[in-house]
Amino acid sequence: MTKEEEKFDLFVNAKGVPCPIPSMRVRLNIRKVPMGGILKVSSDTPHSHNSIPRFCRNFGHKIVSRKELDDGTVVYYIQRKGTKL
Repeated sequence: MTKEEEKFDLFVNAKGVPCPIPSMRVRLNIRKVPMGGILKVSSDTPHSHNSIPRFCRNFGHKIVSRKELDDGTVVYYIQRKGTKL
């Protein structure tokens, strides 16, 4: 487990919901994370494995870690754009 995976500011469980809900949950909840903070997201929706990274690229957020679990769930650690104070 990396340092990013040990520490996060907010967790979003987007498992079991259809697209585009996982990406929408990321978009809504990243605002609750301080600039430079980490949002942990888990999703098992196949389409979200493209839409979450696309959202991050489009808005300048950084995926610092991505882990694919045996059950098909992907866990993202997303750093919010900006500098941590």
